[in-house]
Amino acid sequence: MFRRMYLTIVGLLIASTGILLSFLGVAVYRELQHELEQEGRLELLAKRQEVHSVVAAALQEGVKSKRVFHDERGQTVYFYAQLPDMKLASWHFPIAASTLTHVPQDQFAEIESAGHPFRVYHFVTTVRTVQVQAYVCTLITQEKSMLYHASRLMWTVGSIGFVIALIGNLFLAQRLMRPTYRTWRAYQDTVFELSHELQTPLATVNAMMSSRKVDAQTQADVRYEIERASRMVSDMLFLSKLRSGFSERPSEPVAVSDITEEVAERYTDLGSTRNIYFVGHALPGLFVTTVSGEWERLISTLFKNVIDHAASNSTAQWQLASDGRRVRFTIENEVAFSNVEAVKHHSPERGVGLQIVRRLTARMRGKFETVTEGSKFKVVVTIPFRRPRW
Repeated sequence: MFRRMYLTIVGLLIASTGILLSFLGVAVYRELQHELEQEGRLELLAKRQEVHSVVAAALQEGVKSKRVFHDERGQTVYFYAQLPDMKLASWHFPIAASTLTHVPQDQFAEIESAGHPFRVYHFVTTVRTVQVQAYVCTLITQEKSMLYHASRLMWTVGSIGFVIALIGNLFLAQRLMRPTYRTWRAYQDTVFELSHELQTPLATVNAMMSSRKVDAQTQADVRYEIERASRMVSDMLFLSKLRSGFSERPSEPVAVSDITEEVAERYTDLGSTRNIYFVGHALPGLFVTTVSGEWERLISTLFKNVIDHAASNSTAQWQLASDGRRVRFTIENEVAFSNVEAVKHHSPERGVGLQIVRRLTARMRGKFETVTEGSKFKVVVTIPFRRPRW
């Protein structure tokens, strides 16, 4: 139980740390990418006037300038201008003219040419009543390289930070679990001490009844109630152990058909002395995965519950069957008249015995159900069928 709680806390802390670091990393990377793109676009927009001047000089003086420009970062800015009867371009313009036609007007685009990425801006300018389709572009290898190294750095720093946070989360989760563990240990110790202290007066009363002159019927009734109280204390102690979720013995496929038949035979004899009769059968060859002895405790608890609460001169029906994938145990009895109203208004699952059955069923990865119909009370336990590997 505590291991599961510890792993859950650690998982939540690690997941939250990972999500936070990832969110911060993505946010920083996107912001850097946006800033670099905006800066590069502004540099291209600033070259529109220079392109306009070059085209005007070519139209007025016939000078076809092929020079290139440079932005504030020292990056080379190329231009290409398409006139009705003339084309102007920078020296060694790096992009084919046919590729430029795919760039929408007044839009930016990233084009790869000769294995290098370029940012292109397409705009229209009018020079001496002549409409000019103009393009400016610049190599963005440095920008891409900066983003790549920034992402590598973020991954490295983020991974180191995640490992450090992981170690810190393990330590923090352990510290968070300490108060819970101490509280649970105190609860366990209290239950153990209480059960031990209750056993002592019960044993004393039993000895007093034997040593004093009390009629046989009264002795029998008192001893029955003492034994019942003693079993209740033992059940509470066992339920406490079940709630801890701890078991020293490994689970294995257990043949439950024979165990059920043996328990039913034992309680049939016991029930007949109190005018409560059991009728039922178990399908042979059924197995479930459980800890040795727990299936017997589960079945015994259900039969004992019937003897404690069933109406006198009534018949309880039980059955152990299977549909090939699940093993289903069903037991139904008629509730004593004095207990009918209590069953109607209070959950029968609050009894210690049925709580033990519920816990044992959960440990076997099964399902526990109770059905109340008038004075009839039925319990259904469904467990996955597990055939052993011989």
